[in-house]
Amino acid sequence: MNKRLLIGTANVSKLPYLMEYFEDTDIECVSPAALGLARFDAPENAKTAEDNAIEKALAWYHAARMPVLALDAGLVFLDLPDDDPDQPGVHVRRAPGYAMDDEEMLNYFAGVVHRHGGRLRCAWQDSYCLLKDETHIYSYTFDREMLLANAFDMVDAPCAGRVPGWPLNSLSIDPCTGKYWLEMTEEEERRSAEMASTAHAENGAKLTRWLQETASRMLETE
Repeated sequence: MNKRLLIGTANVSKLPYLMEYFEDTDIECVSPAALGLARFDAPENAKTAEDNAIEKALAWYHAARMPVLALDAGLVFLDLPDDDPDQPGVHVRRAPGYAMDDEEMLNYFAGVVHRHGGRLRCAWQDSYCLLKDETHIYSYTFDREMLLANAFDMVDAPCAGRVPGWPLNSLSIDPCTGKYWLEMTEEEERRSAEMASTAHAENGAKLTRWLQETASRMLETE
């Protein structure tokens, strides 16, 4: 049985990241470009990462009429109260009230961090949605415990490196090495992974299992 899964994202950096979860499985990941949907822009009007992920997955499904994986993420500043006006929530790219390009987004959040002393502990609250059709929808969202395990520092001065679609990586500091994510060597990345908490590693393994097992079961029912 051919297990094909559309990776529902127009973000060129997210696409290979999401495809990696299905390496060494019998699931064939399909890009939007392969279906002529490279310019498709899914809506994200909900108030939570989970609801946004579901909304995106439904939009991609309606466009492609095939099973899909969609992702949404909200940025949480762990050092600020949940109701602080500088908490971006799910509308990270639209935090000031309009859609920012990469450099605008980088400068905006550098300013937010600067207002709070130049460094903030934060985490991405990811929510994944696997969708077969309008009645078979499965979601997985990081809880508070996972946020704490995945915490990193954001600073107000960016490094020189840039990754298209991921502008805040230029402000992100690895807590184990104290280096910018984009300036770490492969050896430093390996050492950081070894130094990371057991909970961080377990959370990553748990997510991978959920994605692979849920997608496999979902696609077997076709």
